[in-house]
Amino acid sequence: MKMQLFLFFFIFQTTLFAQGFKPDEIILAGGRSFYSFTFKNKVPADLLSYKYKNGFAYDARLSFALDDRSNLRFEMGAFQAGSKSIENSNLLNWNLNYMSFGTHYLYKIIDKERRLDFVVYAGPQLAISYLVSGQQSVNKLNYDLKESKAFKSTNFHGGVIAGIRYFASLRVSLSMEYRFDMSFAQVEGEDHANGQTTRNIGHQITFGIGFSLQ
Repeated sequence: MKMQLFLFFFIFQTTLFAQGFKPDEIILAGGRSFYSFTFKNKVPADLLSYKYKNGFAYDARLSFALDDRSNLRFEMGAFQAGSKSIENSNLLNWNLNYMSFGTHYLYKIIDKERRLDFVVYAGPQLAISYLVSGQQSVNKLNYDLKESKAFKSTNFHGGVIAGIRYFASLRVSLSMEYRFDMSFAQVEGEDHANGQTTRNIGHQITFGIGFSLQ
């Protein structure tokens, strides 16, 4: 599955260049992430109440103009996921640090040529992320989730993006972007026979500066 997804991204990007699409903007962005877990278990049990915790999100994005209203964007970034909970007066924390590679299709709902000097856009996003490091803490005890392989090294995820971009000049733009993100499959290291499934779910809010390449 990993190799198939890698080949898909490679062939897709190669096709773009072969058809004459040229990158029109590079964007550097950073902000905050807010993540938790969704948990499903077919066996009735007392389940933990997972709560959101905040972290970071940083991205470098390369945008291609497909036509006057739509863009295809490739992204390399890093973000922090995880969650927190309380069980029997014990404080539990999960910190998951990912390196991410994604593809976004974005459509301009409001175009700068039709309404002032800003663009409002939205669209779907797909990504694959690699778990760089992971830690679980129970009160003051810490456990390495990557070394113990308690969480999978790859995370397939996606969601939707909505943002607004202001053109400060012909060459520079400023943007604010919201992203809903959720894993498509189990993120724990083991697929449990009782149907237990844990997925990352979260939100990102980032601010970016873009530089025109045209």
